[in-house]
Amino acid sequence: MPHADQVRNHARWRPGWRAGRTGYAWLLPLADQPGLRKLVNDYQYALRDLPGFDLVPLEWMHILVQEIGFTDEIGEDRIEALLAAARPRLASVLPLTLAFHHAVVLPESLSLPAEPQSTVLELRAAVREATAEAIGETPLPAEPEDVDKHVSLAHSTTDGPAIFAIATLSATAVEPTTAKVPSLSLVKLNRDHSCSEWETIAEVPLGA
Repeated sequence: MPHADQVRNHARWRPGWRAGRTGYAWLLPLADQPGLRKLVNDYQYALRDLPGFDLVPLEWMHILVQEIGFTDEIGEDRIEALLAAARPRLASVLPLTLAFHHAVVLPESLSLPAEPQSTVLELRAAVREATAEAIGETPLPAEPEDVDKHVSLAHSTTDGPAIFAIATLSATAVEPTTAKVPSLSLVKLNRDHSCSEWETIAEVPLGA
């Protein structure tokens, strides 16, 4: 996957977001994956002195699968409907095995692509279908940008050329790893800080 030539500041409010506002989302939390933690640690150690980037804490490593809507617009009474719609669809989705190796420079982050990307897209399609069924007339948020098929190592804090970030990533020796993900998490997400943080509401097993 090619590197971006330029980076831009990640710290901007997405449409509808503001300080203190939270939203429901489906995501794959990855902080409990030892191989991935080592890979991220190796890269972040090399990036520690690179200006213009904030490292993502290991406890918030994730892949965002699908945003659902803001918590002040979707009542808690819809949670059971979301889970009931997701469980049968995710029962037919096998637990994920995702591979990670070389990091890339994306427009707003330094990230590890999850391979095969098609696996994430197939999961997202199943989740979007279930979510649309559960929330009914409420408009479903757009699919996440391409960046959300990746695990972010660091977010850009400036606008400018990516040449130094590319050089640092290319010079870092790392070993490939895989992550086995048995379930999908329904979370209450906030974006008040430099990276997304969340409270887990429920987990839905894959292939159950």
